[in-house]
Amino acid sequence: MSDYSDYTVLDAASILLREGLEALLVLVALLAFLSKSGQSAQKRWVWLGGALGLLAALLLGLLVNFFFQQLLTSTRQEVLEGITGLLAAGLLFSVSFWLHRRAAVVSWQAFVQEQARVAMAGGRVFSWAFLAFVAVFREGAETVLFYVGLAPSLSATDFGLGLGLGSLILAVVAVLLLQLGMKLPIQAFFRGLSLLIFYLGFKFLGSGLHALQMAGWLPSTPVSGIPKLRWIGFYPTWQTMLPQLLLLGVAVAVGLWQRLQAESARKVSH
Repeated sequence: MSDYSDYTVLDAASILLREGLEALLVLVALLAFLSKSGQSAQKRWVWLGGALGLLAALLLGLLVNFFFQQLLTSTRQEVLEGITGLLAAGLLFSVSFWLHRRAAVVSWQAFVQEQARVAMAGGRVFSWAFLAFVAVFREGAETVLFYVGLAPSLSATDFGLGLGLGSLILAVVAVLLLQLGMKLPIQAFFRGLSLLIFYLGFKFLGSGLHALQMAGWLPSTPVSGIPKLRWIGFYPTWQTMLPQLLLLGVAVAVGLWQRLQAESARKVSH
C-alpha cells in the first residue's frame, strides 16, 4: 500500500452499500409486483436469480483479483492506482447520472413495472430469474470494478473492515426493505445515492490523477494558499484541481437544468 493512500474503511463500505442497496430495491420492487399481480408463487424465481447473480459477481471478483495481482508484478502500483481510479470515476459518474434521472418516484416505479410486465408477458418463469440475475450481477460487476480502483490504496485489514461494515448495514436495510417494501422514500433514496456516488467519483478522480503525478506520468504544478484535503481526494495542483472544478461545474449545470425541467413540467400539469 502506498504511503499517500486517501481511501478509508468508510469508502470501502460505501461502495458495497451503494451497489447493494440498488440491487435490493430492484428485487423488492419485483417481489412487490408479483404480490400485487397475484403471482406470489413466482417469487422463488426472483430469489434464485438474485442468488445466481451474486454468485456470478463473486466469481468475477476472484478472476479480477487474480488478473490484478498479475498486473502488480509488472506495473508500478502508483500507475495502476491512477488508471483504475480514473476508470472507476468515469463509471461512477455515468451511474450517478442514471440515478439522478430515476430520482422521481413515478419514473422509478414505471421503469421497474415495465421490466416486470415484459417478464410476465413472456409467460416463462425463467424470465423472473433472469431479470433478478441481471439486476444483481450488474451491481456486483460494478462493485468489483470500483474496488479495483480502491483496493490498492487500502490495507487488507481496512478493506476487510469496510466490506464487513457495508455488509452489516446492508443486511439491516435488507430486512427493512423486505418488511416495508416500496413504502420507503424512494426519491430521497436515489438523491442520497447520487450524492454518495458524486463524492466517491470526485475522490477517485483527484486521487487517481495524484497517483499518476506520483508515478511521474503527469506534471505537478502546485497552487499556493490552498490546503490539501485527502479525505475527498483534493490536492492543490492545477493538474488535479482543474478537472475536479470542471466536474463540479458540470454537476451544478445538470442540477439546475433538471430543476428547471421539473418546474416547467409542474407548470404544464397545472
